[in-house]
Amino acid sequence: MSEKKKQPDFLRWPWNVLIYILLAVTMRLFSIPIILLLMDMQRRNNPHGAAEGYCLSRTRKRLSELLWALLLLFIGAALSVFFFVELKQGSEPREPKDYLSLALSGVGGAAMLLFGLWAGWCAVRDTFFPARSALAKSIRGQLPYPEDAPPVEELFAMVDRDLKENGEWFDAVGIGREWVLGDQACRIDRIRGIFAVDELHQRHTQTGVRTNRSLQLVLFDDRWQTASTTFTQPGELRAAAEYLSLRVPAAARGGRSQYLNFLAMDDIERERFELEFRRKQALQASAQASRDMLRGGGRQI
Repeated sequence: MSEKKKQPDFLRWPWNVLIYILLAVTMRLFSIPIILLLMDMQRRNNPHGAAEGYCLSRTRKRLSELLWALLLLFIGAALSVFFFVELKQGSEPREPKDYLSLALSGVGGAAMLLFGLWAGWCAVRDTFFPARSALAKSIRGQLPYPEDAPPVEELFAMVDRDLKENGEWFDAVGIGREWVLGDQACRIDRIRGIFAVDELHQRHTQTGVRTNRSLQLVLFDDRWQTASTTFTQPGELRAAAEYLSLRVPAAARGGRSQYLNFLAMDDIERERFELEFRRKQALQASAQASRDMLRGGGRQI
């Protein structure tokens, strides 16, 4: 699971963006499947972005969300046009199903436009302004003095060094000695909960029942804030949770039910958990110190 020493280069930044723009200009909406395919090939050939930095590569991969945002905007605009065209034809009598379709098109179009604008802004912000990205905020917020945090280049370099020297990779998650890098970053010494959420979602359609599987690694820190990352392989999810639990033995661990129980704790229960967590940490540190002393005494003998 360790990172390979040499990763092949494929469509490095900023050449990949230039190619995407050229495809979008020449082929317009038909370029979206091709661009998504190229992005998937880039992810497979440069899975962790070692050449340009793990953190910076992670923020630039958010560019793919911009294409989905544009697709949502296109669909939302089409629904909104349908809504206003149908609304102008108010003189004709309507059936109940016509009012339903009119309401769905109006609400759905507005919702898709708003969500598309929000998703597009987040993708542009993370891709082209990494200092304002969600990843940079997650690193900055876990430092002792976030208001005095160094520039984003130093923040990313701090996490990159740890992953380069000590990193183990599980699907899209890298675990170093001090940091965990997923969709967000989390300091290992601040982790309080490690949950491998594996859910099956069933949806009834005209052709039958469709089943989707959701795999997520959810981490709680000492501020009771969560950092979740989506996995594609259940084995990798379990391996990442197991590896992290060995690094933070005092942390709570489990699946979906334990995650919901942990999330529902009130302030008093959280304070009790924190005290018990620190007690377990002290016992583990004392036991480790005793083992080190015994090993040191044996070497002297």
